[in-house]
Amino acid sequence: MKNALQQSLMVSLVIAKLVIPFSILSEILQFYGVIEYTSFIFEPITQLLNLRHEVAIAFAASFFLNIYAGIAVAAGLSLTPYEWTIVGTFIAICHSIPMESAVLKKVGFPINVHWISRLVLGIVGAWFASLITPETLAGGIFNQELKTVQYDGFTDLIKNAVTNSAILCIKICVLVSALICIFELIKRSKTYNAYLQKHTYMSSLIVGGLLGVTYGAGILLKDFNSVKSEHKVYLLTFLMLAHGLIEETLIFLMFGSDVTVIFAIRMFLALMAVFSVWAYKTWQYKNKQTKELIND
Repeated sequence: MKNALQQSLMVSLVIAKLVIPFSILSEILQFYGVIEYTSFIFEPITQLLNLRHEVAIAFAASFFLNIYAGIAVAAGLSLTPYEWTIVGTFIAICHSIPMESAVLKKVGFPINVHWISRLVLGIVGAWFASLITPETLAGGIFNQELKTVQYDGFTDLIKNAVTNSAILCIKICVLVSALICIFELIKRSKTYNAYLQKHTYMSSLIVGGLLGVTYGAGILLKDFNSVKSEHKVYLLTFLMLAHGLIEETLIFLMFGSDVTVIFAIRMFLALMAVFSVWAYKTWQYKNKQTKELIND
């Protein structure tokens, strides 16, 4: 449990370094109207997703930096539960791309395929969410009443921004730390040691599904080496779209989003992607056999 607490502290520091400054920056940029003047570039995508174009800044932050940076920016935009469901779907699918590309590269996943597929499927997933989520969606049990805050000046803005960012940071850190401790308990259980360590395919799925590719990278890379070669491409394809399922789903629950929509879309896209890879490999194998028969 000591290791879990140390890891929780390290992850919490990473979260704090991202959430607090980006949350404050988001409120400052919104206060001075900077987001409104610059985010029109992304208007075609946000119109497709039935969102305000300011949300594109949160998309960019999550894509290039981290899911927590994207959440911190989005948290300052006073989004409705309906908007949070769409934003949450995109961010959950499409975040930390450069960082996670480095992890996936070590296990042989093509970087260009990773970047393009995550971006395209992120947009597709968010579009699905915009269609099936009712615009009148009420907030969840953790959602607070949405309202536009008017500040008296820059000092008042900073004071409130720091307070809001600190509260958001604490909520996320408590949630993530609890999940890390739960996973540590799972690793110590007899079931894990007797079954999952022998079946590393399942072990890798649990690590990636619970902690995600980035924070579970060390364990994931270790387990991945013993996964059968024919299973690796399917495992990577699934985890590319459906990693950190529990952690990220619960985070978006705090904002009142429809987490069943987010979870269902991620699972559907991940399974469809795995099926597509299987179908392609099957076609490739049969095509190779046909050519060999013709040559003979």
